[in-house]
Amino acid sequence: MQQNKRHHSEKKLSPSREEYLKAIYKLSKRTQSVRSIDISVYLGVSKPSVHRAVTTLQEEGLIIKPLGGEIQLTEEGRKQGEAIMAKFQIIRQFLITCCNVNELTASADACKMEHIISDDAVFALKKYLGLVQADDP
Repeated sequence: MQQNKRHHSEKKLSPSREEYLKAIYKLSKRTQSVRSIDISVYLGVSKPSVHRAVTTLQEEGLIIKPLGGEIQLTEEGRKQGEAIMAKFQIIRQFLITCCNVNELTASADACKMEHIISDDAVFALKKYLGLVQADDP
């Protein structure tokens, strides 16, 4: 493994947990307080599903949720949420600009692909799209 890889938690999140983390990340960008009901509505899932996911993400140290309180990302949760969003945006942009896929389809496909694509492949897409900065690893 290369030295310059991100040092996220050793355990890879399931695609489902990544979706919850991405939703919390996106919602936290819009508003100070993220509630379980907000996640439920945003993802179109039941409150018990959100509760299970939130419990798991909290156990993994990615979020903090005091009893009855709002959900907050930990520093690690924010980093992973950012990384998931970046993968999504890069794949989406590639599909739209290079493959002429319409925006709706590109978004849906990028959402599926972000869970399985390697960091190396994302970096290659970034390079191809001219998104690599001089200080990128």
